[in-house]
This record gives sequence, C-alpha cells and structure tokens, in this order.
Amino acid sequence: MSGTIATNIRLPEDLLKALKYRAIEEKKSVNQIIREAIEMSLAAVPQPKERKKDPFEDVIGIARSGIKDASSKHDRYLYGRKR
Repeated sequence: MSGTIATNIRLPEDLLKALKYRAIEEKKSVNQIIREAIEMSLAAVPQPKERKKDPFEDVIGIARSGIKDASSKHDRYLYGRKR
C-alpha cells in the first residue's frame, strides 16, 4: 500500500461495537478490518479495463495545490480555457 490518508466515517453505534468485537476476535486493528472490507467490496465489482480520463478528476486534491481562485476559475484550470 502506498501512502495512507486519514479520513473520517460515521457509523451507527451497534455497527461500531460489532466492528470492534470482530477486530478483537481476529487480532487486527479496526482500521485493518475496514480496509479489508473495502478491498473485498471493490474487488467484487468488475472494474472497466480502460476508460477515458475525465478532466474533472484533476479537481481531486486541488485544495492542496496552492491555487487561490480555483472555485471561480475552475474551467480554466480543468479545460484550459474559459467556458
């Protein structure tokens, strides 16, 4: 696994309790149980072999780019021209 990024999720109390018990039973961390569940879920869905990259995907992580006017001039940054 490459670098990891922290994120937050909200779970119903009973689901979190069950998750913690599972982690104890399997001698794993809650994070590891969640990662494995997500990996299994994603592996079960067929992924397209090739797809055209959508320029909008470049928006991911834009908040760390240092661009101050991205919210008002996003088309320029995404498509290279005014829309």
